[in-house]
Amino acid sequence: MTNRDVAQALYEIADLLELKGEDPFKIRAYRKAAEAVELLLEEIADLAAKNRLQAISGIGKAIGAKIQELLATGQIEYLEDLRRAIPPGVRALTRVPGLGARTAELLYTRLGIDSLDRLELAARQGLLRDLPGWGARKEAAILDALAKFRERGERVPLGAVRPVAGALAEYLLRHPAVRQAEVAGSIRRRRDTVEDIDLVVATDDSATVLAYVADLPIAGEIIGQAPDRIAMTTTLGRRMDVIVVPPAAFARTLLLMTGADAHIRELGDIPDAPTEAAIYQRLGLPFIEPELREGLGEIQAALAGRLPRLVTVQALKGDLHTHTRASDGTATLQEMAEAARSLGHQYLAICDHSRSLSIAGGLTPERLALQGNEIRRLNQTFSDFRLLRGTEVDILRDGSLDFPDDVLADLDVVVASIHSHMHLDSHTQTERLLRAIHNPHVDIIGHPTGRILGRRDPYPLDIDRIIAACAETGTALEISASPARLDLSELHARLARQRGVKLVINTDAHSTLELQGLEHGVGQARRAWLEVGDVINALPLPNLLAWLNKEKRSP
Repeated sequence: MTNRDVAQALYEIADLLELKGEDPFKIRAYRKAAEAVELLLEEIADLAAKNRLQAISGIGKAIGAKIQELLATGQIEYLEDLRRAIPPGVRALTRVPGLGARTAELLYTRLGIDSLDRLELAARQGLLRDLPGWGARKEAAILDALAKFRERGERVPLGAVRPVAGALAEYLLRHPAVRQAEVAGSIRRRRDTVEDIDLVVATDDSATVLAYVADLPIAGEIIGQAPDRIAMTTTLGRRMDVIVVPPAAFARTLLLMTGADAHIRELGDIPDAPTEAAIYQRLGLPFIEPELREGLGEIQAALAGRLPRLVTVQALKGDLHTHTRASDGTATLQEMAEAARSLGHQYLAICDHSRSLSIAGGLTPERLALQGNEIRRLNQTFSDFRLLRGTEVDILRDGSLDFPDDVLADLDVVVASIHSHMHLDSHTQTERLLRAIHNPHVDIIGHPTGRILGRRDPYPLDIDRIIAACAETGTALEISASPARLDLSELHARLARQRGVKLVINTDAHSTLELQGLEHGVGQARRAWLEVGDVINALPLPNLLAWLNKEKRSP
């Protein structure tokens, strides 16, 4: 029973609970536990034998007991009960972008659709268009989503792989024969989705190190091996390629294994040198950060002295989109404030959901006002930090907002987001967002395209009009640091920057732990060529308040 087996069982419990419409907090708990197990470098069975399961972040007594049951018996009775209640094919439907748990349940109960093949057949036979709220257009969209899903292959969100890759590099560095070890490839460039784990290792004893790699706890089947490399499957479901080179060749190999093909071709012949910076210098270039090495104009910018000074996590002064247990978060105001202060934040905006998002415990105006009073009280206890009163207000189907203007006007921060009616046509969806952007009280558009990596494609939008409207009104666009979203994409964020639109990097944290996730959004921002001056939460508190209190420009 591997770590991957245990994680998959916990993920399946979460998915099946979602299909049953169970408590979102319970679902989130199982997913968090699964992620924690998946990232372990130690064997879960060894930890269980030492009664150390509850030392793993996210695993409490109840989930720990289910893991013990799985390790002891090979199954979890609770999971077996869920499987008996929901056919296995129904869960597979939720992997198609745009098909959530509720839709999968509807397709099964109304039409008996319990597999991707049956879904495609029903769509081609015109059987879906008679479902409530459906039609020929949505039916065609399902066929398109199915085709994209099957073409997408095995790419997974960066956030699911990068922590493991980094931990593997640290694990390799423990071996006395390893001089250097670095993550390379698309993970190092911080692409939003990745396929494989690439590692470059410097050593004078390649045979010993390769044998060590082959014996890693996560090692699976060896796919190929040579004197300087090994390729294998892993228990994480990802292929891993490890290249071992003499220390003198490390920098050149790391550079070659990091850059996209277009970047490497433009560089030409790459010399050996002690560091990557020295290699670029010998090529007549300043150092080009890994996130920029895509062949998208970075070499021309380097030659012209126009490379951006990329934003860093350390440059951010706070987070402008977080949640508490008042809606669908897991922590109190006090707990979120203390966690943010421990990270060195100057401020934190509490933006619990508005009333229409009832599934997330959205606040009524009255509850929002009470929360505001509590925030004011807490702020009196801080001398070096400030909680900001905010909301993540729902953008309704017609583009109006879920709270009236007088409620929004009393807040410090207003994040407006779409959480429903994802399948509107491009014109209607664009007009809907434009109306929110032009509202004088909206400061930020949250997760603007609605994508969830690997699960839901962006809803159709005229992104040029959205960016133009934000430039006209002074509305900021969010880069959600949630590893599942990373929304905006780096291309749209770069376009927004070029047109003078301000961006904000937010965690959308629903727990104190998630407040630590700003680095995911910063990676996306760096791929978009963003500098400190492009990001509003890089502003110190007085400057941020001045920005928030400005009058929005009229279109």
